Amino acid sequence: MEPKEWLKWICSSRDLDELGKNYDQWSDKYEADVSQLWEAVPRTAALMLSKYIDDKQSLILDFGAGTGLVGVALAALGFEQIVGMDISPGMLTIAEEKGVYSSLICGSIGDEQLRNLDQVSGIIATGVFAENHAGSAELSKLQEIIKPEGILVFTVRQSFLPELYEVLNQPEWTLLDSQVMPIYDDPIQLLGYKASKPLN
Repeated sequence: MEPKEWLKWICSSRDLDELGKNYDQWSDKYEADVSQLWEAVPRTAALMLSKYIDDKQSLILDFGAGTGLVGVALAALGFEQIVGMDISPGMLTIAEEKGVYSSLICGSIGDEQLRNLDQVSGIIATGVFAENHAGSAELSKLQEIIKPEGILVFTVRQSFLPELYEVLNQPEWTLLDSQVMPIYDDPIQLLGYKASKPLN
């Protein structure tokens, strides 16, 4: 599929169940379809996270891990404790083959198994905050599992960013970094935030 076709198709999923099934259907061809356009995104996001987290033994959550492209980028930078989470078992099967994750969780952000996860020092999410994927509700849930002073790095297309302002404008989050990646007609923002105080 061409970029505009797969972007429109995957963002037209009506609910999480359909989204997961669509990613399962796409999993075998996903990397071939997105590689040329998306190749720099996992690497650039991982570099931003590593800029603010020195301890490579820190627990990192790759939220929306997909086929593991971000996990590979993090491992290349020396991170060893990476938990991958995705709603698509098909995508996670491919991610597991990469051999870079300490554990993998199949489910959504509100699932019990994520609430049982130890608080993480960093969260990275590429291609997750988008139409019919994740929004402000999911971003709020991430606040519950990140440590005080923890780092959140994520991508969001410019047009969708206002959907997250309600959460991002809270005093718990401090903007550390911002980078524009014009890989679509609707540019991607790569953002880095710090959880600036203990969250209730």
